[in-house]
Amino acid sequence: MFNPFYYGQVTTGADFTDRTTELKELVAELDSGARVFLISTRRYGKTSLAFNALAALKERGIITAHMDMYDVSTVEQFAAHYARALARAAETKTENIISFIREVIPSLRPSVTISAEGEISVGIEAAPRKPELSLLVKDLLEIPQKTAERKKKKFAVFFDEFQEIRNVGGEALERAMRSAFQRQKDVGYLFAGSKQHIMSDMVLNKNKPFYKMGKVVFLGKIPSAELGSFISGKFRASGKTMDAGTTDEIIKVSRAIPYYTLHLCHEIWSGCADMKNVPRFAVAEAVDRIVQGLSPMFLSMWDSLALSQRKLLQAMSVSGATDLFSMGFIDSYRLGSASSVQKSEALLMTKGVLEKEEGVTAFSDIWFREWIKKKG
Repeated sequence: MFNPFYYGQVTTGADFTDRTTELKELVAELDSGARVFLISTRRYGKTSLAFNALAALKERGIITAHMDMYDVSTVEQFAAHYARALARAAETKTENIISFIREVIPSLRPSVTISAEGEISVGIEAAPRKPELSLLVKDLLEIPQKTAERKKKKFAVFFDEFQEIRNVGGEALERAMRSAFQRQKDVGYLFAGSKQHIMSDMVLNKNKPFYKMGKVVFLGKIPSAELGSFISGKFRASGKTMDAGTTDEIIKVSRAIPYYTLHLCHEIWSGCADMKNVPRFAVAEAVDRIVQGLSPMFLSMWDSLALSQRKLLQAMSVSGATDLFSMGFIDSYRLGSASSVQKSEALLMTKGVLEKEEGVTAFSDIWFREWIKKKG
């Protein structure tokens, strides 16, 4: 029997952790040609949710395209990658995909290569002048609507980590996108992002191009009851029973964050592969194995931090405090002053060690928190 728990990758079908309500909402919105901004912290499963929505839309005969904004760093790359994404969505034959790409971005003189696995890559042979590039991008942004009209089908486009558009083309590209997208009646757009402060500014700041452009969905945690049912069902389907309280312990330790919950369940299942029963102590044993495996990486992170930052992390790891600026917390762990805590918090957030989770400062990686607790 294979381990039924998958983590760190997009999950679909039976492996997708239940988000029935959100999935239904996304599919309905995109099917109607809406623009949706999906905002969540990392590892809440937004990408898997989006891909499951695209799969459902594809079953309805809707053309779907996906683009990860982490793959691009310049406007030229944006044009090349977006052309490829649209071509792969609109065409099925390799020669047609290549012709499509060369037709829609001719001024970039794209070099198209195909790997042994059939993966198409797009390179750029020449960078056009800025005015030409602006016209090219403007025309490219119109392609989904034109394709929908030509094929007499609806189109849905998913941009993952959309906040990165600001690093690619700034507000000029945002304005061009809004101008094009707001006129397209046959295309639905899903903009997903994990940097909440940037995404929120993009859609809630009246001075920004995407202000009030579409529906905003803040993706929260999966309710514990639903997540617990999913976990228990997976263990049961693999022929294992769980001791009372084991599921609750898993959810508590993983903070009900899908990535960590599935990671922990994967490790628990592996540790109990030859057993019919999953004891509660298997949770702690699994955490120990995970933390030990990640220890070299965590030690390197730890060595890079200032003493004041380490002290704050140690205090957070054992206290469970949510108000880092209360004098009780600061005095109990000898952290100095509220201003020094604020400075350490800001630096740790800049480094990605801490993040805001539902308005509360928390570890970006809960296994790092467990590693700190265990090192004492």
